[in-house]
Order: sequence, then C-alpha cells, then structure tokens
Amino acid sequence: MNKHNRKQLFVDPKVQGALILRVLAYWVCTIVTITSMVLCWRILTGPSRMFYMHFDEMWFHFGPALIASLFVLPLMVVDCVRLTNRFTGPLYRLRRCFRELSVGQKVPNIHFRDGDFWQDIADEFNAVNQRVQLLERELAEAKGQSYSPSDKTPVLTSQADE
Repeated sequence: MNKHNRKQLFVDPKVQGALILRVLAYWVCTIVTITSMVLCWRILTGPSRMFYMHFDEMWFHFGPALIASLFVLPLMVVDCVRLTNRFTGPLYRLRRCFRELSVGQKVPNIHFRDGDFWQDIADEFNAVNQRVQLLERELAEAKGQSYSPSDKTPVLTSQADE
C-alpha cells in the first residue's frame, strides 16, 4: 500500500464542492435555529420590551459563541475536504484506469493509499484487469500473434515468422 499523502486534496470539485456547500448550509441552519430558539425563549420568559431590543442583548450574550463558530467553520470545511478525498481520490484513480483499460492500454494493478475507503474495489479491479490481460493474451495466441505483456497492444507477428 502506498503510504504517501495526496498532494491535491480537492480532486473532484463536483462531489467535494457539494459536500462543502452542505456543511456550510448545515452551519447556517444551525445558527438560524439557535438564534430563533433563543429569541423565542427570551420573548416568552423575559420582561416585556420591544422586539428589536432582544437582538442587542442576544448579540451581547451570544455573539462570542457565533464568532467562535466562525473560527471552527474553516476547520470543519478542511476536515470535510480531507475526508471526502479518501473516497473521491480512489474513485478518480479508478475512473482513470477504467478509461485507459477501455481504449486498450495496459493498466498496472492499482493500490489505494492507507486510510482510503473502498480498498476492496482495488482488489476487484485488479482481478478484472488480470482477467482482461489473460483474455487478450489468449486472443493473440488464437490469432497466431505473439503477445508481450509489457506492450499496450499485441505484437503483430505471425507464428510463421518465428
């Protein structure tokens, strides 16, 4: 297994971007929900006063918590990107290998990094890849061509030439 960290954490902008937007939306919903609940609680249990006066007092009492959550938000986003990289990275690599395999290129066995999700998919891909190489070799032998596994395609030499 490869123990090196990826140099690029943001591999699949469509998937990782959607998850980051989801984290931000959850944060906004949390802030709005907490603010609404505290406001309702203060109106119901506090002394009678104008509606807007509650906001001034809430900011004084709960503003530091909001600012603290703003400091934590970037950490949550970075952690989300790092976590999503553990499944988007392997899928990106698997997609690239399938693309190469589909056009007839020889693809080496793949191994995902330690900590990546879907390690078993790499093993299954490697089994399919070895099966494709075996079938290509058998097809080349049936056609009377020699097959070199290091090449991308079978060598077109007939057995009469050997």
